[in-house]
Amino acid sequence: MKYLFIGNRRFVLEELLKKTKNVQIVCIEGTHLQRDSILANHSFEVVKNSEEVHKLINNVDFDVLISNGLPFKLKLIELPNKKYINIHPSYLPDLRGIDPVLGAILFERDCGATCHVMNDKFDCGEIISQVRIPFSQDLTASLLYQLSFIAEKKCFNEAWDCKFEPIGPQINRGDLIYFSRNQDTRFIKFDLEDEAILRIIKAFDNSNQGARFNIDNYEYKCHSGWISTNYFLNEIFSEFKTNSIVMQYEDTIIIKRDKSFLFLSEVSPLSENLVGKLVY
Repeated sequence: MKYLFIGNRRFVLEELLKKTKNVQIVCIEGTHLQRDSILANHSFEVVKNSEEVHKLINNVDFDVLISNGLPFKLKLIELPNKKYINIHPSYLPDLRGIDPVLGAILFERDCGATCHVMNDKFDCGEIISQVRIPFSQDLTASLLYQLSFIAEKKCFNEAWDCKFEPIGPQINRGDLIYFSRNQDTRFIKFDLEDEAILRIIKAFDNSNQGARFNIDNYEYKCHSGWISTNYFLNEIFSEFKTNSIVMQYEDTIIIKRDKSFLFLSEVSPLSENLVGKLVY
C-alpha cells in the first residue's frame, strides 16, 4: 500500500512512519510540520493553497491519503478514486471546523479525536475510530492541544488496525457546534460574566497567543487569570468603579467587578501604572 500524508503537525505522521516507509509526505507551508525535525531524514513537498494540493494529488501514485491538519476542502469529484482519510481533533460530529480545541474550552464541550472518511463536506464523513477527552474545568487550551495530539495518535492507530473501514455515519444532534475563530474571538469583553471571561483566557493561554483587552485604545494580552471574593479587597477598593484597575503588581492587574475581583496575570506590556484605568 502506498500512503500520501498531507498535514500541518507531526503526531499522526510519526505513527504512520512507524508502520510503513511507503509514505509520500506533504506539509502545509508555514506550519509547525515544515519546521519539525521529523522531516530531517525524509523527502517532502510543501503546498500553500488548495490549487497546489489538488494538482499534487492528481500527480501522485497512492492508495490511501491521510489528512491531518489540512485547511482546505478537497473536491473529491476532481481527484482519483482512492481512499481519503482525515484525523480531526474533536469528538465528531461536535466541533467541526478549524479550531475545535479552542471551541471545547470556550463552550465547555468534550473534545478528542476522530478518524473519518472524507467526503465533499468539512468533517462530515463516516466514522472509522474515535477517542473522547471529557471536558473538565481544569483544562486550558495549551494542555488540551497536547492531549488532543495524543488522542489523534491513538485514534489513528485504532483506524490502522481496522484497515480504515468505517463503523458508521456521524449522528447529528441538535446542539452541535461548528467553531472557527475570528479576529475578535480572543478579545475579553468585560460585560461578560466572570466565568465566561476566564474561559476566553483559558482558550488563549498559549505562550504565542494570549487573550487580549484594551485600555485607552492600547492593546494588552494576558495568559492566565482567576477570580477572588476576598473581603479585604472589597473593603479597601470599595470606592473604585466597576471594571477599573485597582491594583498592579509584577505581571498582574486586579480589576474590580460587580461582586468580585478579576485577576489578569502574565500581562504584557506593563510599562506604566494602570491603576484607576477602565477596561472595556
